[in-house]
Amino acid sequence: MSISVKNISSAKVVLRIPDIRFNRSLMPGRVITLTEDEYKELIQEPGCRNLINGHYIKVTGVEEDKAVEEVANVFEASDIAAMLDKLDITAFAKFIPNATAAEKETVIKLAVEKGITNAGFVALIKKYCDVDIINAINVKHQAEEK
Repeated sequence: MSISVKNISSAKVVLRIPDIRFNRSLMPGRVITLTEDEYKELIQEPGCRNLINGHYIKVTGVEEDKAVEEVANVFEASDIAAMLDKLDITAFAKFIPNATAAEKETVIKLAVEKGITNAGFVALIKKYCDVDIINAINVKHQAEEK
């Protein structure tokens, strides 16, 4: 059985375990494989557990009894992008109140990139992420004009 770690956020994630000289940088969407020993060392690190619980990384291929407890309903950047692309306000409204910090960062980044100005999305992002997406899009356009 192969254990893999995937960066499911929109940010670069760095995994470091100095004791075994393990140092990997994961760009968004990147997947790496781990040995069982590397996994055992990795889950001993509080920062790694925070990355898993914060929905920055997703670990697969681990037996249930050896897995780090993971918060339910993990949304990858592709899942969030799909909601925004389809303007699926119902799914988004169910997702955003319980989104982790990593998921909220991804929402903001993708909403600005995609130019989301739908009033429902804008209001939900303002309420739960405390970001005015319309203003963020304007700032992005002004920066690009310079």
